[in-house]
Amino acid sequence: MALSPLSKSSVASSSFSPRTSATESSNPAMRPSPVTADAVKAKGGPGSLQGMFQADGFDGASGVGKQGGVQGNPLEQLSEIVQMLKGLLEMLGAQSSAGAQQGGVAGVEGAASKAGAAQGDVPDLGGDSFDGGVPDLGGEGVDSGAATQQAAASTPATQGAPAEQAAQAPASPKQEAPVSGAQSVGAPGASKGKNTITLNNDGDKPMTVNFTPNAGEKAVDSVTLKPGESKTVQFPDNWSGNFRSDNGDGKNATLGEVKFDGGFGQTYYDVSYIEGHNAAMTMQAEGGGRLSGTMDNLLASAPDSVKAKGADGAAYGIKKSTTSNVQDSEVVDFFRKHVGADQGYVIPTDDASTLGSNNSNLVVHMKNLA
Repeated sequence: MALSPLSKSSVASSSFSPRTSATESSNPAMRPSPVTADAVKAKGGPGSLQGMFQADGFDGASGVGKQGGVQGNPLEQLSEIVQMLKGLLEMLGAQSSAGAQQGGVAGVEGAASKAGAAQGDVPDLGGDSFDGGVPDLGGEGVDSGAATQQAAASTPATQGAPAEQAAQAPASPKQEAPVSGAQSVGAPGASKGKNTITLNNDGDKPMTVNFTPNAGEKAVDSVTLKPGESKTVQFPDNWSGNFRSDNGDGKNATLGEVKFDGGFGQTYYDVSYIEGHNAAMTMQAEGGGRLSGTMDNLLASAPDSVKAKGADGAAYGIKKSTTSNVQDSEVVDFFRKHVGADQGYVIPTDDASTLGSNNSNLVVHMKNLA
């Protein structure tokens, strides 16, 4: 662009003015329409408003003419530009949200936001963002959270049945009714499962059989048998313990001992005379097998010295063979004459008398001696 033919007298050599600086600038890029953020950010320098008026190619309503001279009052030009910028800022303030979402000119919006913040005309863009799409997302988040809470609330209801079943699990032992009461053989609905003992009263008097479980095993209710009556008792898995007749004073008694589900799945059993003898007893696997004990009436042939007597002085059986690991030799000798080495325990070391069977159903015959 050619410089205007200004005379030397019109230019003050000792001062700097917008008029003289406009003829010395060669940047035609700065125009009103492409106002950038730098135009508002700085007050001085080539990108400032002052620099715009110093630019040789700045055109406006009263801008620089083709001859390079500035037409009109610079203050009026500045006022018009300020009014134009104010209108632009108001327009940007009204459309800032849409402009931000549609990718508006970053430089102009940046300038508008900063200038508007200073003047209080332009809302904070962060606030606009919050008032725009963000609340919807937040609302969805709330709805999602509510849905999560509803799902969580419904989850225990879905799991309620298993929880109640788990809470009722301890009631399952009630299904083991045979443990707390015997089943009469041949009774309607009676069935014989595994781990059973069928008790037979072969005497002419009623008999009550008491069960003593080993440590940790479940207790089993007593069974009373009428003369000639039979009852079957079912035991829990792995049950072990002994049983006896309540005949006499309880100090001396014949024991039937059993261990279900023992080694190799066997059922082990024996008749023991170590604790005395008050009832004839035999044990055998159902269907046959080795027999433990004897049904002979040993009291009938026993000397008075080995007889067990009650408070009334009447004999009801035979004394114990061993008390606190001390053996009564007279009693031991008596039993040895009537009980075989593998037919029953006379002393604690008669392990040959422990019999085993793969049949878990046992048959016991009992008869009180007196």
